[in-house]
Amino acid sequence: MPAAVAASAQVAVPVAQARRWFLELQSHPERYRFDTHAGFEFVRGSFGEVGARFQTREKFWGIGLSLQFELVQIEATRFRFRLLRPPLPVECAFLLQERDGGTTELRLKVVGTRWTSRLVLRLPGIYHAVQRQIQREVDHIGASMEKVG
Repeated sequence: MPAAVAASAQVAVPVAQARRWFLELQSHPERYRFDTHAGFEFVRGSFGEVGARFQTREKFWGIGLSLQFELVQIEATRFRFRLLRPPLPVECAFLLQERDGGTTELRLKVVGTRWTSRLVLRLPGIYHAVQRQIQREVDHIGASMEKVG
């Protein structure tokens, strides 16, 4: 198993619209909610600010897990954030890439930043649970982006 886990989806919206969807999350946290993800709650700042912190409640194997993240880099087509709680050295990034016909490839990548977290992400049960969850996230976000229009 690789030390990085990724998921992607093709979304029928332009990159600028996809970026705007993320920047509006503080005003519309309900857009991120689905069956295994309770959405976002900002505890400091907003999605467009480096240093902003948000927490989520997600289900893995049917068990609820509270996660807290901090945004560490924001670019025109990338939002990078790190996991604060539980304290595991993991970074994640949403990547937006323009495709033909005004569509966007939406990609979510989860990477272990130290050998310990790379080892954990390589464990088959963990790898598959994380991959399944982030694919659900990407699919849900893509559908929400298209719905918001």
